[in-house]
Amino acid sequence: MKIIMDETLKPNQNKDLLDSLYNHKPICEVLLKDGYEEASKLFCEKAIQLKNAPESDGSMLRCICLNSLNKCLYNFILFAWDISLAECCFKNLSYSHTYEDHNSFVIAGNEILQSYACQICSNKAKNSYIEQALTYIDHHISEKLTLDIVSKNIFVSKSYLAQTFKSSTGQNFSDYISTRRTNIAKNLLITTDLKIDEIAIQCGFFSSTYFSTVFKRNTNLSPNDFRKKYSKSNIQR
Repeated sequence: MKIIMDETLKPNQNKDLLDSLYNHKPICEVLLKDGYEEASKLFCEKAIQLKNAPESDGSMLRCICLNSLNKCLYNFILFAWDISLAECCFKNLSYSHTYEDHNSFVIAGNEILQSYACQICSNKAKNSYIEQALTYIDHHISEKLTLDIVSKNIFVSKSYLAQTFKSSTGQNFSDYISTRRTNIAKNLLITTDLKIDEIAIQCGFFSSTYFSTVFKRNTNLSPNDFRKKYSKSNIQR
């Protein structure tokens, strides 16, 4: 069935309609962050927008929306947690064809959300965003690390990562990075013969001056003094 968009609509109205059909990122983020109930509220708001679409195209638009919602949820979870919910996605195909009227459309959309919510609950403990963030930080400790960079690479909103980071780690993001880099530097100082400049680069400080400033702030010792005091060779004497 071919969709013929109502030509009497203004260009920006068509753009808003297409966005409602295909852009489900806010729903995906809320489902993972806050659960089914909040995601359902967003979907119901979207359903109201589609309810106001030209009735001649209504059934097909609802079908497109449900299909794209199903695929967006599948892909979002796949990239966020590296979990393939292919079976869930396949089963939801039946819901994506329930579009006879507005009420059945809303019910079908909520069924899709609920099916993914159940899968999320069963996987959430071992696939939290914080765990992913900490793993990413450790793997890229020598590189530039900002809240924006980390959030983009684990496919979660910057604001959500900022909100949950301190409650999960006990530190805000920047303090955690500073502490983590300092701890790695401590280990390198007492177990290797690497130069201070080399350690600074390996730990992501990019300059020995900045490294020394941060290190002393966190330990009350300069890197050289720390090495002299705690290196294994000195302890063994």
